[in-house]
Amino acid sequence: MLKSVPGVGDVNARTLLAQLPELGTIGRHQLAALVGIAPINRDSGLMRGRTSIAVGRTSVQGVLYMAALTAIRRGSPFRPFCTRF
Repeated sequence: MLKSVPGVGDVNARTLLAQLPELGTIGRHQLAALVGIAPINRDSGLMRGRTSIAVGRTSVQGVLYMAALTAIRRGSPFRPFCTRF
């Protein structure tokens, strides 16, 4: 099922299954925060609007980044989404 997503191959699917045993049991927002790819607000006092990506499971971040690059370069349905910015 994971390999049906454009850009996801053997290495990516195996890494996700091995590094994320929670996959399928928690929601997408919780999973993004667990991996460390969800922007988290760092509002304090007068400082507002700053978001950053917190530390997470860096091995998973790396394979997700490479899958995204592959999907964009190969012209998958994700390409128009990324090139519009």
